Amino acid sequence: MAKENNEEDSTQEDEKIVRKTISIKGVSADLYKKIQSISTQTGKTIGQVTDDAYRSFMGTVENAKRLSDGFVKGMKEGSSQYIENIKELEITGDDLKEIGRKIIFKNIDSLTFKNIDSETFDKYVNAIIMVKTVTIPKTVSKAKLLLKGSFIDKIIQ
Repeated sequence: MAKENNEEDSTQEDEKIVRKTISIKGVSADLYKKIQSISTQTGKTIGQVTDDAYRSFMGTVENAKRLSDGFVKGMKEGSSQYIENIKELEITGDDLKEIGRKIIFKNIDSLTFKNIDSETFDKYVNAIIMVKTVTIPKTVSKAKLLLKGSFIDKIIQ
């Protein structure tokens, strides 16, 4: 059972903190003694030390959630999409932009890139594997294709 007693405390002119006297059951005795010790060492009340600990814990939880969300989003955005097992495929720079992630082209007989610039090619083409014929426009260098390709039978520019 918790007891509550409301008090207002003004730490800044525009910020008001409402403090309550709260009794919390189940706090371990050794942890409470450590909080008392910190309170004595810092000259703060046990309530202030506890507030600081709660704020720190909540900040840690919120940061961990942001990091976790960012990690999952990064993994989704960073992961490659496979386009594979196709006889003949013509793909444009706009097609790649619409897909919006790195692509691995695999096991394709004839792969033709059209209307694509070097920057878009670099950004969206992760690998070209086991493709018999790859056709690229003059805007994409063979060197860039070679760096992304393996097991390519023929390159046409």
